[in-house]
Amino acid sequence: MVICMKLKYLNLLILLVLPGCTTTVTVEGSVPTPLVEKMPARVGVYYSPDFKSFRHEESIAQRGSYQIDFGKQNLTFFRNLMSAMFASVVEVPEPPLSASQMQGLDGVVVPEVVKYGFLPPTISGLNFYSASIHYRITLYDSRGKKVRDWTMVGYGKSEGGLFGNEEALGNATLLAIRDGGARIAIDFPKDPAVLAWLKSEHEVDQPSEEGGVQ
Repeated sequence: MVICMKLKYLNLLILLVLPGCTTTVTVEGSVPTPLVEKMPARVGVYYSPDFKSFRHEESIAQRGSYQIDFGKQNLTFFRNLMSAMFASVVEVPEPPLSASQMQGLDGVVVPEVVKYGFLPPTISGLNFYSASIHYRITLYDSRGKKVRDWTMVGYGKSEGGLFGNEEALGNATLLAIRDGGARIAIDFPKDPAVLAWLKSEHEVDQPSEEGGVQ
């Protein structure tokens, strides 16, 4: 009888303690920049405060809370990615920009993280952590008009048996950043709206017959 009561109290204690546990993951590690041909464009890039310090917080019943911080790693990767994709890149304030701020630029790119999600093995039933990042990329032309926005998703997974829980989730997130960046680097330059924007901006820069700029 005493043993049964002790077991009941022990189970109750476990149920009370587990929801209070917090798994904190700070994503670290290097992400290679995709090798792509630079687009002949001079762009400004705006990184919002949320983008620079992105942190995902989520509570899972009976499994505690998760805090995944990948803002710093994400920002470093995108700075390298934008430099690899465009001929010239400068960081700018939040659009819309004034005429003087747009001087010398063909457009402005605004990357955002709109959604992050993950699944631990205890929920998926698989032996790996999976992570996904939904990015929105918005492009504005030199006159401040929105050319288009895209949503691209990066995926990553990492086996829990090879790493600790925090390291496996961090590695899955890192791979999701890499996958999302690769999709942006490959799909962005081929998009019809981007090709039309490049052509339009180059036509604007072409000298007129009188020797001026159109």
